[in-house]
Amino acid sequence: MENNRSFSGALYIGLAIVIFGLTIFFGARNFSRLGSYVEVKGLSERIVKSDTATWTIGFEVKSNDITALYAEIERNKNTIEAFLTSQGFEITEINMAPVNVYQDTYREALFRYNASVQVSLYTNKVDTVKEVSKNTLPLLQKGIVMTNNTIQFEFSDINSIKPEMLAEAIQNARTSAEEFAKASGSRVGSISRGTQGVIDITEKDPGSPEYKKVRVVSTLRFVLK
Repeated sequence: MENNRSFSGALYIGLAIVIFGLTIFFGARNFSRLGSYVEVKGLSERIVKSDTATWTIGFEVKSNDITALYAEIERNKNTIEAFLTSQGFEITEINMAPVNVYQDTYREALFRYNASVQVSLYTNKVDTVKEVSKNTLPLLQKGIVMTNNTIQFEFSDINSIKPEMLAEAIQNARTSAEEFAKASGSRVGSISRGTQGVIDITEKDPGSPEYKKVRVVSTLRFVLK
């Protein structure tokens, strides 16, 4: 009787060891399979037209009399405003930055007061800005020597194209992952981790700065089966 009990106990222990070993084996294999992944990047690009423009016109005024300096600044500002409004812009789109006045106390200085002025136009009339900025000779004819004449074009409505671009970047990333999986004899599963990345906006080319290149790069990790 005791021998039978010993044999049964040994059999149970043996079966328990076998089951425990199989559990560890299959669990480790599944853990290894779940740990298989591929990390790829997906790219999406768009060429878009800017929807706003900031045109900055700068000039300097020099004088030995502060009252005359102020009057000259006002005259130049009014001349620039009249020029811009005559080209179809609104007076509400025009602003003047705080005037920077430097007082030169050097004995041999030609002018005691030196003012630097910046007048800016912020508008959504992008095409008009580009055309008008090509011909600023009327300002020169009226005595305004520009020290700064720059235009910045911007595309602000990024949210209108962002969802579509992200979807395209993800699809391109999955295509790359599928190519890798095919070569390794695997199948692509779900996304286990992903980062959107930075949305980069640059000029399309120097000749047409009103057109921008929008670029989105997403980094995604796909589980391999």
